[in-house]
Amino acid sequence: MKKRGLKVYILHSRKTNYNEDLYLPLLRSRVLANHTLVLSTSEKLKDTYYKTLIDDCDLVVAELSHPDMGFNMELKEAIVAKKPILPLANKEIGYEDKYNKLLKNIVGYNDANELVYFVETFVNQYSDKINEGKVDPTVVLGVLNLDNVPKDEQEQ
Repeated sequence: MKKRGLKVYILHSRKTNYNEDLYLPLLRSRVLANHTLVLSTSEKLKDTYYKTLIDDCDLVVAELSHPDMGFNMELKEAIVAKKPILPLANKEIGYEDKYNKLLKNIVGYNDANELVYFVETFVNQYSDKINEGKVDPTVVLGVLNLDNVPKDEQEQ
């Protein structure tokens, strides 16, 4: 099987300042650069049905701090699809108690550095178990055959 990075669905509420609080810190991570972060609000994916995105992903990172109805529907889909889920909550904001019944081991974080650390650790934990992790970024466009080229032209 060809190695590739994991597809990590970033699940959050629309109430969250997701660009600054989630997307930018995660996109700056060198570890996560080897994987595909599925950002549902990006221009490319904003019109794609969330069930399709969740079905295509390998892992789900759920930021629980600002839940809304759409968030709850996406979280339910991730649970039904039996995707590995990392539930996170900002310690300053907290989360609703109902999530303790749905998710185990909710991780609290204080700042963006801790958020990135927990996501990197989660992704590394599964990188060997799902699709064998990293992808080789080299793309072979063709092979040069120098057998029929005279030696004086090869040196130019």
